[in-house]
Amino acid sequence: MKKYLLILAAALVIAGCGKKPAEQTTETTETTETTQTTADPSAYIDITAITPEGQELSLSSLVGQTDYVLLDFWASWCGPCRRFIPVLKEIYASQPAGRLQILSCSVDQEEEPWRAALAEEQMPWPQMREDAAHVCSDLYQVQYIPHTVLINREGQIVGVNLEEPQIVEILLGE
Repeated sequence: MKKYLLILAAALVIAGCGKKPAEQTTETTETTETTQTTADPSAYIDITAITPEGQELSLSSLVGQTDYVLLDFWASWCGPCRRFIPVLKEIYASQPAGRLQILSCSVDQEEEPWRAALAEEQMPWPQMREDAAHVCSDLYQVQYIPHTVLINREGQIVGVNLEEPQIVEILLGE
């Protein structure tokens, strides 16, 4: 039995971090904002959360400023999320100015591990963390992390959970 549990745990690590912490213990209730995603799945939903400086930051302040915005949901405790950060850094650095902005939204429930991960990772794009007043991942129906949403200049979602080659293909495609 112990062998099977180890295999299952390894499979979860390989596949992703699994459910967000809040969803591991409680059942999520559907909100009117959640039904908005099914009404028009191609339009982005604006989210607002708190930056490391304690200010509110909205996705809408970034959409339209560059050709694409990649919204990245992650957490400090998520191994696959942390392994994806260098990939995102490479993609981000390879793009000319005005082509791509990344916005990372952490689902960390605790502020200190998030801040420690930010210090370690040194991501050069805007960061924010959801909290009880700003539950951004629910609006995007994020069930597993890492979770990415690629949004074009017009505010249309052009991809969800794309692999690195797919992101690069879209960025080079126009």
